[in-house]
Amino acid sequence: MRLPIAIAALLSLAFGLAAKAQGPQTPAGLVAFGLEVPAPGPGAYADDLLQAAIDKVAAAGGGVVTLGAGDFKLSRKAGDETVIIKSNITLRGQGYATHLYLDPKTPPNELRYFPIRIGSAKVPANNVVVENLRYTGNDKAIGGGSVMGFNARLDEPESMLLSCDNVTIRNCWIYDAKQAAGCTKPAASMYLAKYVIPAKEAEAASQTGVGADAYFTAERMASQFKNWQVHHNFIDTCGNKAVELAECNGGLIADNYITNCEDGPQVIFGSRNVRICDNHVFFLRTGINITEGSHHITVSGNTVEPAAGGKLNRWGACLVFRTEPLPLVTKVSHISVTGNVFRNQATDEKITLRFETRPESKGCTYEAITLTGNVFDGDLQFYDRRNPAMTTLQDIVLADNICEGKVLNVPTKETRSRRITVRGNVFRHASEQPFSGSSWIWAENTFTAGSLLLDANATANLIRNNVTVSPIRDEGSSNKLSGNEVLPHDP
Repeated sequence: MRLPIAIAALLSLAFGLAAKAQGPQTPAGLVAFGLEVPAPGPGAYADDLLQAAIDKVAAAGGGVVTLGAGDFKLSRKAGDETVIIKSNITLRGQGYATHLYLDPKTPPNELRYFPIRIGSAKVPANNVVVENLRYTGNDKAIGGGSVMGFNARLDEPESMLLSCDNVTIRNCWIYDAKQAAGCTKPAASMYLAKYVIPAKEAEAASQTGVGADAYFTAERMASQFKNWQVHHNFIDTCGNKAVELAECNGGLIADNYITNCEDGPQVIFGSRNVRICDNHVFFLRTGINITEGSHHITVSGNTVEPAAGGKLNRWGACLVFRTEPLPLVTKVSHISVTGNVFRNQATDEKITLRFETRPESKGCTYEAITLTGNVFDGDLQFYDRRNPAMTTLQDIVLADNICEGKVLNVPTKETRSRRITVRGNVFRHASEQPFSGSSWIWAENTFTAGSLLLDANATANLIRNNVTVSPIRDEGSSNKLSGNEVLPHDP
């Protein structure tokens, strides 16, 4: 296809300028170079100009596409995307002054759309950087809840065993996108890497036990996205997860300022070895989500709380462990949560921590989760309100935290919980902490204004060396209490 004369002239000029500053030889023998693309302004679409520049640099082996200050207006085309970023491309703006946006006059459309897509539905893109620019999706006005930010989505059968690796989104301002950044594969149906599984087959697999291995087959793990880094961005107003890493092995979501988003960062679909750290998250529905088969995840140094002045979900929680609405057996495990501040005084329920297995799930176990050195300004929900019969909590450590609220719990027969260790925490709520579980350990906690009450359902718990302002009451059975002390009154 021949380019319009004006676009061809601009690219020719930019290519000529860039060629004068050619970089070192690449391993393949190609010369890496950059291409400067001036902003066409709000009166013209930048679609063809951007794609032509990306294609030209990619064909030369990769390099930097530098966007000038000004407006890059994008149209919504008939397919899934307007512009595709290809392998070995750095898309670099001049900071906030470089503005890419979907034309706000575009008619609403319910179908998910990628104005700037990393790779196509079938062809992955690797070694990609997007930096120093502003993007507006105009999702609320025109997207029908569908306009994405900088995302890779491999959603064709032939792409099931492929991945987009080594992708970085940094130092950007991202506004009004359904999702600001992330990577994923099909969400409409579950699969075992080599083929898509219909709902009936998925349900049958879960009943025979195969579903428990869905996220950990060798083929599936080998095809995960690798080394995704989303950091130092300002993300404002997202209709879903601000950043989502799905099927990802090795990722970083760090130092982002996220506000007015339905949900903050999320890892999902068997993601592993991902760090979510030092973000400020102001959410409308949920804060940080660890979901559906994810494991070996670190959550550290974040500040998470509801957005001020927004319409909040009454059940909104700062940190959520959960499943997807899929008929599978799964596990969320080996999670380290340390040094965060979780504040929730704005929603009706004031929940900072929640476990939730969706009703469609055939079961989920949450285990090997450590929560240490955090501030929880709100209640911690150690049970499942939605699907308790399919939920197991085990081998969880809650240690050395400041807890302004209570540890909400239910009898083990309602939500299976065992080997939960509650140790060395400071509980500051001014009333008794009710407890109904079994086979828990409460040790070396300080109740600065309250005490602990074991009700009739509490059995076989170990309660030792706690400090309370009034004696611990035990109305249960087979509980062992030792070394507990009553805090003396202030002189």
